[in-house]
Amino acid sequence: MSENFKFDKMIEGQDKHYSDKKFLSKMKGFGGGLGYKAMQAASTLFVALKSPDMSKANKLIMLGALGYFILPLDVVADFLPLVGLTDDAFIIVAALAKVYTSITDEMKIEADEWIEKTLGSKTIPKE
Repeated sequence: MSENFKFDKMIEGQDKHYSDKKFLSKMKGFGGGLGYKAMQAASTLFVALKSPDMSKANKLIMLGALGYFILPLDVVADFLPLVGLTDDAFIIVAALAKVYTSITDEMKIEADEWIEKTLGSKTIPKE
């Protein structure tokens, strides 16, 4: 059985839990509540997930974290003020830490550009 077939079987049906459209909707609705660092981490995972150079094991980690982020119900309800996105931010940052050595500078730059283009420059903190 080929490695690609095994991977495809592992992620079969993942679109019930993760899709680019669901991610975009969640980022537009709640992304700012994550805080910039977690929003940047989520965007970096989103960009890296599309890379053909990313290992399948890392893609599974990213799919899991992004899928958890877009779940409507999770450990702490996202709509709760101050604490609602804490678990999401933790999962996203932990996933990024796990795959960080595979993230290129180009992916980081593309993620920043994606945030600015998609969510607007107002989300980028002034230094």
